[in-house]
Amino acid sequence: MLQEIRVRNLALIDEIRLEFDPSFNVLTGETGAGKSIIIDALGLALGGRFSSEMIRTGAESATVEAGFLTKNRPELCAYLDSLGISPEPDNTLTIQREIGAGGKNRCRVNGQLVTVLSLAKIGEFLLDIHGQHEHQSLLFPEKQLELLDRYCGAKCFDLRSSFSGLHKEWLALEKEYRDLQQNEFDLARKVELLEFQINEISQAKLVIGEDEELLKERALLGSAEKLYDAASQSYQALYDNTGSQSALELLANAEKALEQAATIDDKLAPLLNSLREAACQAEEVSREIRDYQEQIQFDPERLSFIEERLDEIGRLKRKYGASVGEVLLYAERCSQELAGISNREERSKQLESELQNRKVKLGELAEELSRERRSGADKLEAAIVEQLKDLNMSNTQFKINLIQSEGENGIPYAGKMVASFADGADKIEFLVAPNPGESLKPMAKIASGGELSRIMLALKSILAELDEIPTMVFDEIDVGIGGRTSQAVAEKMLLIGQSRQVICVSHLPQIASLAQCHFHIEKRVSGDRTAVSVHRMSMDERIEELARMLGGAQVTDTTRQHAREMLMLAEKLRLKKVGQIH
Repeated sequence: MLQEIRVRNLALIDEIRLEFDPSFNVLTGETGAGKSIIIDALGLALGGRFSSEMIRTGAESATVEAGFLTKNRPELCAYLDSLGISPEPDNTLTIQREIGAGGKNRCRVNGQLVTVLSLAKIGEFLLDIHGQHEHQSLLFPEKQLELLDRYCGAKCFDLRSSFSGLHKEWLALEKEYRDLQQNEFDLARKVELLEFQINEISQAKLVIGEDEELLKERALLGSAEKLYDAASQSYQALYDNTGSQSALELLANAEKALEQAATIDDKLAPLLNSLREAACQAEEVSREIRDYQEQIQFDPERLSFIEERLDEIGRLKRKYGASVGEVLLYAERCSQELAGISNREERSKQLESELQNRKVKLGELAEELSRERRSGADKLEAAIVEQLKDLNMSNTQFKINLIQSEGENGIPYAGKMVASFADGADKIEFLVAPNPGESLKPMAKIASGGELSRIMLALKSILAELDEIPTMVFDEIDVGIGGRTSQAVAEKMLLIGQSRQVICVSHLPQIASLAQCHFHIEKRVSGDRTAVSVHRMSMDERIEELARMLGGAQVTDTTRQHAREMLMLAEKLRLKKVGQIH
């Protein structure tokens, strides 16, 4: 049950805080006052989509915080436990979502960070939001099937899930089978191309890393003359400098002079040792330079071979991959594909067998799923008719048709071949006859907006009982209805409010008068800023609001008196409905 909601900097809301009654709550106000913003805020708190335009102009972020009472909800507690979230000792659950202008989300449940997806999952346990135009979705077969499967329960969803997984496998195998059956000309061309590519790569005898080594060797061979000249000059300077003394000779002279001086001053002994070490190192370097010089190769033929090899490797890389490894991997894939084509007859027979086995299994699952749906549909039909009696549609007939379409390339079903889909073999159609003497016809063709609203309300009431959802939210479900029908819808919401919490945005005084808790929403302009305000109304304020809803812009003493009578009758009806008056 929703206890309260706090909203800051969302759309036209500066800051509001609402505390809800456990039974029937209604929100009213002038058209365009921002009534649906409250519902949008509640949706955001439970993982709904958002855009940065929803943040109030001038604010950096918007925040929605909702507090719920979660007593006796073992499935919700189990899910929260899987997230590592512990309920508070008083069974309250606090959800907070902050939305930044840059699109960043911060979602917390009892202070612990969670993902938006986790928030949405938690929301499924807490409330069911029915938007302004959701009843129009009843016109779509996929929505009708989803509602029926939801009513049928866990076994139906398990069968549907099993069928969907098997159907996906079947489609993949069927595609592979069709690919194997492509015409022989295309297949022959494919084989020829694969063989050419495999041979081209194979004949190159590629080795991973070979191109990198060749590049290094090419760099050395191309610079052999420069390397030889540098080594020669260095060797001459150190050891064999024609026309002048070499570095080694100069070091020897220095050593000889320092030896004589060291006999006089022993402080020169360390310097003499360092000079001798330098002379030894210079001699060692000169020998290594000589050896390096002798090993330098002048091999134009080898350089030409390297250039040709690198050109060959580069051509293969341009055709088959960015590296030698990728080229070899491409060849391996070609070999596997060629092997698959070569063994296509054997694989084709194997696929035929696998497809047939899956068809049979799909047919069995489809029949079982249809039986489960038919059984649930019979019960749902009766339940909806019963609910519609309370909504001023007592003579309405309602039927759920499940149809299977025959198709040659389908699955076996009750002795025939039928088309299959991801959710089974059934096509669904809701049929309705709103008035006596009329035949059943597709709901999409004859139902009015008001009738669709009431049928959706009936479905929501039934499904909410099954799911044990504690809070039901209706955003202007009363669109397209009036008069006695609006009174019937109001009484239905009152009844629902006895077993679970109802929050309703409405423009009808009949509905507003029966609410236990009545909030008024209005837009106010202060300076150059517009803001939405919400407050819980007193009895006198409710009379004024109902008078406005009854009389429009002109509120008179007559409309006020009418509003008082409505509230008095509503209170008597509320007491009667809950069994306090007989």
